[in-house]
Amino acid sequence: MLAMSLEMKSEEATALIAEIHRAFGSFAQPSLYIIDDLYEPERLDYEEMLGGKPREEIEAIDFGLVSWSPMTYLSPQAVGYLLPRLVELAEDGSTDRDGDLFLMRFILYISLGPSCELFSLFTLEQRSLIAAYLQHVKRHHIQIVADACRDDTLEEALRAWSAV
Repeated sequence: MLAMSLEMKSEEATALIAEIHRAFGSFAQPSLYIIDDLYEPERLDYEEMLGGKPREEIEAIDFGLVSWSPMTYLSPQAVGYLLPRLVELAEDGSTDRDGDLFLMRFILYISLGPSCELFSLFTLEQRSLIAAYLQHVKRHHIQIVADACRDDTLEEALRAWSAV
């Protein structure tokens, strides 16, 4: 039921996602997604999980579990390249390997804030679009977010990204 309410994308969401794709279009697909200095067995496992796929082919399940995920080890270039897809997965009601809404993983991930090294390559416009998407989530999905006990995390992320 929760995922179904996210699946019906509004015109606002469609336009915002298109704007995010445009703004992040300068990021080319990196040859490797994971940071170089992560120790070898784990780095290779995470690269294999993502399979070198272009962003359009990446699904929420490709990011593994909350406890075993390549998301926090993506290079800043990979984050910039994948961010439009992360937003799409969050907005479409996609679920991760645990069956949880990817939106909650996205909120937790983005709550690291714009000063996090992961987001270091983002321009002011790109950072503003992240804030706009978080505002959209607050306006349209707050009940789902609150039911998952992520409303405080969403507020923290909103404050951090809106301050840029």
